[in-house]
Amino acid sequence: LMSGGQPPDLISFLVIDEFCKVINFAIAKPVRENLWRGLSAEARYEAKPIVDTLANRWGGGSAAFLVSFISRITDLTGLGVVNEKNGERSIFGFPPVLLLCMIISAWWTAVSADVGNIRRKIDLELKKQL
Repeated sequence: LMSGGQPPDLISFLVIDEFCKVINFAIAKPVRENLWRGLSAEARYEAKPIVDTLANRWGGGSAAFLVSFISRITDLTGLGVVNEKNGERSIFGFPPVLLLCMIISAWWTAVSADVGNIRRKIDLELKKQL
């Protein structure tokens, strides 16, 4: 967030925090719950703190790595235009991280469609067996 060197205001912080909660609820929670399917209550109780901690650390670390990677790639290749006011680079008028997010979203869309197709085939096979 650009705010002229000032810290972001409370509204900006709350909006970003809510987006993080939405993403966590939409992606991370279903993935974690699928990990627990088929485990006993005791095994779930013992593994849950470890998996949650590792998932949070991996998420933060991978996000930091990707942002740094995109920044270095754009600097090395000269992609995009550098804003003379703040020195930030943009590609087609968008920040490089936004383009990375769009690529990841497209990838997740393709994965979700494939998983849905597999699920549909499984459901059809189960109906044939009944």
